[in-house]
Amino acid sequence: MVFIEKIEFKLMNILIPVLGFGRSGGYRVLSKLADELISLDNQVYFLSPYSSEDPYYPTKATILWTNGKGCIVESNTDRNEATFFSIQKALTMGLLKLDPTSFDVVIANQSLTTLPIKLAGWSSRTLYYVQAYEPDFYAELPGLKNKIFKVLSTLSYKMGLYTVVNADLYLEYKKLKASKYLYPGVDFAYFYPEKELREDEDVITIGTIGRNEKFKGTSDVYYAFQELKKKYRNVRLKIAFGNCEDFPDMESIICVFPHGDEALGSFYRSLDYYFCAGSAQLGAFHYPVVEAMSCGVPVITTNYYPASNSNSWLVRPNCPQDMVSQFEVALNDEAMKRQKVTQALKEVQQFDWKETGRKFLQLINDQFLKGMR
Repeated sequence: MVFIEKIEFKLMNILIPVLGFGRSGGYRVLSKLADELISLDNQVYFLSPYSSEDPYYPTKATILWTNGKGCIVESNTDRNEATFFSIQKALTMGLLKLDPTSFDVVIANQSLTTLPIKLAGWSSRTLYYVQAYEPDFYAELPGLKNKIFKVLSTLSYKMGLYTVVNADLYLEYKKLKASKYLYPGVDFAYFYPEKELREDEDVITIGTIGRNEKFKGTSDVYYAFQELKKKYRNVRLKIAFGNCEDFPDMESIICVFPHGDEALGSFYRSLDYYFCAGSAQLGAFHYPVVEAMSCGVPVITTNYYPASNSNSWLVRPNCPQDMVSQFEVALNDEAMKRQKVTQALKEVQQFDWKETGRKFLQLINDQFLKGMR
């Protein structure tokens, strides 16, 4: 356990407006940040439209459910079908009705939460924690709605909010300009190496996280796997959150749906190799790469942080053949494999959540609370 000296900061009330609660990694980061801030003696509240589902990632924070009139209701049991406008209205009205003097800091995260914050007049006390350059993602999606979301997302970077990003890549990235960067954390209670590297087993299990978007690279991993099957009859592909019906070679493919971090950690530990072929925003912090490394799994990946030639096998984006070649390099050099896995385990220690929470609190203190202690 890492001991972190208690920081003598002013006890704060912190508000995190969200569009609702989902299953993407960004929501896990918010839940973990909230819990770490609470462990450092702060009070944290989520403000969510009451049309949202309950949090997928548990949190110790208090949840304030707001309806379309901005009234804080006891629960989200009266869910109705949400639209972009109903969500924006609920958040804006909720912020307008809350007493601004009751909260020291607002944490914005998803880009479409920034407009309600701006309209409600909370900008001066807002820290905007950006976890990805969202306009790029909306640009990949069809329809007029996503074109509008791309514009609104881009505008969020021009609102003058104090902006902190989750990787140095984003300090100056297209329309995004940030003041500081802070990598997210990893919960080593769930992501840890269970045993030594497996050797001489009958089956070689390659794993990846399944996503439909082309830039996520699942199709490239599948193409690489098809090539490997021609040479290595004992390889199989294990896809988390994938749909096996999308892949013809179903006999050698296993699709699993690990619910929660404990199951996700077990998924990584069941692998002999982890493949990542994402092609968007290379250099960004990438949770699957970090989690696989934390579980002691050899990683073959495109250039996502913290992957490097010393801790993984790097491949070019949109190049399945690179994955095949690097897999064979790793397979045939056991000493190199052990060396890279050991180095990866050392480097991921920087992502301890307790340290991340302390650093995040320091960023808040430095920007908003000088002279208030």
